[in-house]
Amino acid sequence: MQSDVSRCVQMPALRALRAATCIGMLAGMVPALSAPVVQQVGGVLNHKDTITISGSGFGSKATAAPVVWDDATGSDISNSWDGAWPNTTPSYNTNYYSPMRGIRPPHSHDARYIAGAHATSTGANSGYNVVVFKNISLQPFPFHIYASWYQRADTAWIFGGDNNYKTFAYSICCSPYEMPNNWYTAYGPPHPSSKTDSAQWLFTDDGGSMSNPDVNGHNVWWDTAVNPMAGTWSKVEIAIKVTDQTNGYVKMWENGHQVMGYVGPTDKYPGTRRTIGIGGYARMQEPSNWRYFDDVYLDTTLSHVVLADKPLLSQAKIIENQIPSSWSDGSITATVNLGQFTQGQTAYLFVVDSSGTPSVAGLAVTAGSTVATPSAPSAISVH
Repeated sequence: MQSDVSRCVQMPALRALRAATCIGMLAGMVPALSAPVVQQVGGVLNHKDTITISGSGFGSKATAAPVVWDDATGSDISNSWDGAWPNTTPSYNTNYYSPMRGIRPPHSHDARYIAGAHATSTGANSGYNVVVFKNISLQPFPFHIYASWYQRADTAWIFGGDNNYKTFAYSICCSPYEMPNNWYTAYGPPHPSSKTDSAQWLFTDDGGSMSNPDVNGHNVWWDTAVNPMAGTWSKVEIAIKVTDQTNGYVKMWENGHQVMGYVGPTDKYPGTRRTIGIGGYARMQEPSNWRYFDDVYLDTTLSHVVLADKPLLSQAKIIENQIPSSWSDGSITATVNLGQFTQGQTAYLFVVDSSGTPSVAGLAVTAGSTVATPSAPSAISVH
């Protein structure tokens, strides 16, 4: 996830409108003073090792650890989540699994993943949905949610109907779809309808509380998506400004590319608790319709630390969250998550603050080694 400034890379329909906004933002900012600066990393970047990140402008984070970090290494999925559906269909329940059905984890550092199947059509928790979800207390508006995860579907997926396939849920407590007080992201029906079909991101709700069109005149249809049935994993990130005002937002990135940029109210619902779900409903309930997730990161702040494959976060295609255990304005301690990075590969470490602003330039590091000296970019470009 990258800031409004560093991620001024927009969908074609929004590019002209956003360019003027981004230029204005850049003109009024001094990145060296407003963005986090990473100066040094202590420790060795081995997977699961501990590092200390030193610098300035990191801001505060009341609870350093995310609400959930789930890389499928736990012994009981209920230790991380308030619900994992289906949970009434033995052999198909959402749980931790070693590789099966010819599906490997998204990278070599994980030996298992989260998976479940839409195997039956007998209820919300017994086939309609494959989802893990967390219940949270509603904070004073505005507050933020950040999540990221790897996802894909089974290569033997059976298509049919309108191919409804939901990917993320926000709802009043205490399930992912407490209609009509909920919204979700999905692929726009009827696509994808095959392994080779195109897909498009969709953002909408079940009750009409979202703005359609949004503040910028954009409707519920967004950018092209990676077809989850095409045989590859994709990495999804979502950043949400939760508010009942028109300056809320839902931004989504897939493999580093921004695919969604809704602006408008995001929570006009009653009650004091909310549910956040990764995964969701699918139209076709078949024993072969498995879904897979891995490295799920969920938090109620935009503050986080990532390794990326480019020195400018706006250009990155590989973005791996690190897992903080302590956080102050000048120092962060974190557990290393190499994700797709392999031993000897160069990566760039960024700190993102509570406003969603990342380090202007990442600190160059080498997986399995110590830190390298960073070099600042010669200029900031607007795309």
